[in-house]
Amino acid sequence: MQLKDLKNKKTALWGLGKEGEACKNFLVRHGLVQELTIFEKDEDVNLEGIEVLIKSPGVSLYKDEIVQFKSRGGKVTSSSDLFFSEMRANHPNKKIIAISGSKGKSTSVSILAHMLKNLGCKTALGGNIGKPLIELLDEDFDFAVCEVSSYQASDLSASPHIAMFTNLYYVHSDWHHGHEQYCKDKLHLVANQKPGDVFFINAKNPQSLEYTQEMSAGKQFYNQPENFHAEGKTLYFQKTPLLSMADLKLSGDHNLDNLAGVFSILKCLGIDIFKAAEAAKSFEPLPHRLQKVRILNGVAFINDSISTAPEAAIGGMKSFDGNIAIISGGQDNQQDYTDYAEYINQNAKIKMAVTLFQTGPKIASVLRRHVTRNDFELSEAESLQQAVQTAYNKLKSLGGGIVLFSPTSPSFGFYKNFMERGQDFIDIVNKLS
Repeated sequence: MQLKDLKNKKTALWGLGKEGEACKNFLVRHGLVQELTIFEKDEDVNLEGIEVLIKSPGVSLYKDEIVQFKSRGGKVTSSSDLFFSEMRANHPNKKIIAISGSKGKSTSVSILAHMLKNLGCKTALGGNIGKPLIELLDEDFDFAVCEVSSYQASDLSASPHIAMFTNLYYVHSDWHHGHEQYCKDKLHLVANQKPGDVFFINAKNPQSLEYTQEMSAGKQFYNQPENFHAEGKTLYFQKTPLLSMADLKLSGDHNLDNLAGVFSILKCLGIDIFKAAEAAKSFEPLPHRLQKVRILNGVAFINDSISTAPEAAIGGMKSFDGNIAIISGGQDNQQDYTDYAEYINQNAKIKMAVTLFQTGPKIASVLRRHVTRNDFELSEAESLQQAVQTAYNKLKSLGGGIVLFSPTSPSFGFYKNFMERGQDFIDIVNKLS
């Protein structure tokens, strides 16, 4: 839906988070709606007489009120959809690049924007990170780099010129009514691509391959030997090395897998990949993503609060050598921790797991069944502070190591978001003596 389609329509905005506020301010500033009803809380919603509903990302597309509203002929859009539709219809010379996936989106879009800006390209960054997308309509740029969640992608009526998916993990989400719909909603990002548009899929990720096997138009792969791919701690283009982990300030070898996709985008844009590789070396890591917090008595503390899936925790554990004590637990999201436990069982460097919060007992139960090493210790904590102290004491007794806070679960119910959760970990660590 384009902005012109809002003219003379009775319009409502449901949700006033960061994106909702930005949308309201944009519409009012530009005089785009004559009558705007705002529903800040779900219990206030009344769609009688409304012709167009602009929903915020937190409002599920599958809510009964929305399903019924659409069945009556009501039109549903979002500020993200307004942005994509407006850009594709009225700004043909500006390239829209979007990155989605279960993990790695924020770092991928941030380092892509960093490289483009360093190479003199007029670049805007928005979406889940940076500015709300609708605000970019007031900016001057050649490239818009957008982080797009499954919530934002689910109802788009226009797609980006170039898209990339970092990965798809098995996640059950009440918002999407299950994992199957979650994957379909993610991939809806490219459902409206036009001839000449492309999207890049991670060939190393089984779920990405599975859910895109029926898709053909515009599909290209990365992490294959014939294109950009990561091997060990090095990123290659075909047989030519481009970057190694030692060149980067980032922690986590999985970042090279994502960079293979990012460099695929750069090459598609005609950017010099060797100059881009040089620019990547100055990129500063984002907080809460394998963030180094402190070293105390030979024990390093790593904040990976962004980790909300077992696969992310496995990636975190793979990123470090030496003794590791991992802290995991959060809100139950119906995830399977078998591979997580098997990885721990097969890696003697992981000396302890401390579990807590709602998923703590579930994770602990799986660990008891699968981890048979005598040198592994499991502890169940009642608070994050207790978990940090327990992990620290264990590693200090072993002469040092890494306390990895990788929750493997969402933060909701215990914290507002992963940032608040990560900051709590940082505060606890900085008070240790």
